[in-house]
Amino acid sequence: MDAEDLIKRCRAIKLSDEEEGRFYFKRSTKAKGEKIVAGCLIGKVLHTREVSIEGLKLAMSRVWKTSREVKIEKLGDNVFMFKFGSEVDKRSILVGGPWHFDRALIVLVEPVGIGDIKKQSFSQVSFWVQIHDVPIMCMSKVMATQLGAVIGKVEEADTDDAGECLGPFLRLRISVDISKPLKKIIELEQDEEDAEDIPMRVMYERLPDFCFCCGRIGHQYRECAYYISQSKDELTYGP
Repeated sequence: MDAEDLIKRCRAIKLSDEEEGRFYFKRSTKAKGEKIVAGCLIGKVLHTREVSIEGLKLAMSRVWKTSREVKIEKLGDNVFMFKFGSEVDKRSILVGGPWHFDRALIVLVEPVGIGDIKKQSFSQVSFWVQIHDVPIMCMSKVMATQLGAVIGKVEEADTDDAGECLGPFLRLRISVDISKPLKKIIELEQDEEDAEDIPMRVMYERLPDFCFCCGRIGHQYRECAYYISQSKDELTYGP
């Protein structure tokens, strides 16, 4: 019996007020809890195997150059709490991602509400994304933002001093829904009757291991439900 089944069975039992275990979390008692929540990030390592907390601590201490120690505690299946001693450190790590452990993505989020782990969503991750083969007429911040919106929520556009996006590719920081397949191509449709659509390649910076079969992050192609022994070169999202 798992924890969720146990909770359901316990709730189904009718108890008297004295027998029922209930604690009222009043507003006046939340101040200390809010301070703990404010200093934390919750992270999920998208690995198909169990992650060693000791290995995670060692790896993050080498990669994260924080001014103060970051305490790491395990909360569930590959879900961890990262307690920061400095708000500056926390912000630096949150915006400096994406971060990886053992080639697997670490999805970092700020706790919502009172920090109920079961209600935390780990579906959005911010990447710096490059859009290649862009026509010159589309190399403006406005057009870059509109193209980036096809991929996800645009948070920032990399521009020059004049506010333009001239160069071999557009570069944007985008919050991507990783529960869906990654987009590899954006098709630019034109109004002219005889004009052909223009395919623009999408590349993700610091992309961790992902599935060449279904295009999702969190597993590799040999572990995918859609994999039927194709060669890597035959897979839709193959290298």
